[in-house]
Amino acid sequence: MLIRILLLFALLVAPGLRPTLSHEGHAHGDEPAPPAAAAPRAEAHSDLFEIVAVLGPDRRLWLYLDRHATSEPIDGATVQVTVDGEAIGTATRASEAVYGLAAPALERPGQRNLIFTITAGEDMDLLPATLVIPPVAAAATAASGSADLLAIALREPYFWAAGLSLLLLGAAIGRAAAPRPLPPLVVVEPPSIATRPHALPSAAPMPERVAAAPAVVVLLGILLVPMLAGAQPMDAPRRQPDGSVFVPKPSQRLLGLRTGPAELGEASIAITLTGQVVADPNASGRVQASEAGRIEPPEGGFPVLGQRVARGEILGFVVPIMAARDRVGVRSNIAELDALIVIGEARVRRLTALTGTVSAREISDARAELEGLRQRRAANLPAVTGREPIVAPSAGLISVVRVAAGQVIQAQEPLFDIVDPARLWVEAITFDPAAVAEVSAASAVTASGQALRVGFVGRGMTLRQQGLPLHFRIEGGATGLAVGQPVTVLVETPRRTPGIVLPAEAVVRNPEGGQVVYEMPSAERFLPRPVRVQPLDGQRVLVTAGLERGARVVTSGAGLIAQVR
Repeated sequence: MLIRILLLFALLVAPGLRPTLSHEGHAHGDEPAPPAAAAPRAEAHSDLFEIVAVLGPDRRLWLYLDRHATSEPIDGATVQVTVDGEAIGTATRASEAVYGLAAPALERPGQRNLIFTITAGEDMDLLPATLVIPPVAAAATAASGSADLLAIALREPYFWAAGLSLLLLGAAIGRAAAPRPLPPLVVVEPPSIATRPHALPSAAPMPERVAAAPAVVVLLGILLVPMLAGAQPMDAPRRQPDGSVFVPKPSQRLLGLRTGPAELGEASIAITLTGQVVADPNASGRVQASEAGRIEPPEGGFPVLGQRVARGEILGFVVPIMAARDRVGVRSNIAELDALIVIGEARVRRLTALTGTVSAREISDARAELEGLRQRRAANLPAVTGREPIVAPSAGLISVVRVAAGQVIQAQEPLFDIVDPARLWVEAITFDPAAVAEVSAASAVTASGQALRVGFVGRGMTLRQQGLPLHFRIEGGATGLAVGQPVTVLVETPRRTPGIVLPAEAVVRNPEGGQVVYEMPSAERFLPRPVRVQPLDGQRVLVTAGLERGARVVTSGAGLIAQVR
């Protein structure tokens, strides 16, 4: 029973709560009317301002004010409204760049002539508009007039708290005051099963159980109707049968849409090349082993990825590995040299003691021979017990580590790669050397859309896989890049072509895979325009066909409009 009452209440209340009602609309030339489910609305614009007026179900006129050229919301403006020649007041700020005004003169159906006097800073303009109120919308706004006072009160949180408390208190009192059956004073034997009538169990009657349900439903309806009626109309974006997209102003604010005029100009022809980030050969280094051996870490351990090292810093040690026969030969040579050194030292001491009797030349020769023996021993000793240090050839960050303690390596095996992230290059490959014979400027963009400013360094003279390599230096620095990361390089040539320059994000793909831009012929309507474009750099494109000069084009948020269905 309670579910049926709730469904009946929803059917009775829903028609009066719909914030989106059908109307005929106000056409501008060949522009179709807004969707049938949209609230009554009117729009007007000049070179400075663009305003959209939407009639809410609470007889309030909601105004959305933007800059006409860029669709940028204007906050803090003064908007005076006149209806059919009668001034009804100044709109008050409801939220950022949204203004509201109570309009009792808009209760009656029909066509209304509106005039908006807008003052924003030093700019002032007068915008006329026509609002068509269908009979259904007028009835809905009139029906909500009796709840205006309650709707205003419901905007206060304290009123909501008091109402909820009273509702819970009433439910508790109603439950406590409900009649309950008393136990009988005399126990009466129940009649037999054959003669006992089919009676309900001893409990409160069914009407008493659901007696409070209609009251609760009515109270909820009284609380919810003014709240829904006092809210701003929230029309949903949708794609219309003619292919255009209807996006109301509140949705445009959420999506952050911006527009710009399509102006004809000239730009250099750019050629798109595929490339990748490489290290600057003058600011990077590769550490390799000069001989076979076993790797040992330095005192502080091996450097880790991303660690900054200085030029000449010790990164590890290589202990040479020798065969057993070679090791025995080296050790025997060292032992022989040790014996010769002992003999030489004794000879030097004996000759030194005979100074004056022995010539100075003989003493000098003995000392030189002893020094030579010591150097020969020092040269043979590292082959058995020594180790060769591994030093950094340049300063930078460790980008590759290929070592482990105790690892046996071969000669010329790479161990570390060092890269300076502030000095990176881009290497691109072209298969048409004549097309890039003259490079006036260049830019690059990563797969994630990060734009890079690059300068041309030079081109190779030898083909690599039937392509000619080109080198560019990344200027100004860039964060988050890695060696080997793929990029798209746009090489500008001195040749120029006419077209319309737009931001790269203004061009999106349609479901068929073609490139389109969205034109904004009116305040809430967007038309997809197939275009032919050429890339200029990582942030701009050149539209060469498909777009007329002076059109208002979406420059930010076009990808979100393309997702509206």
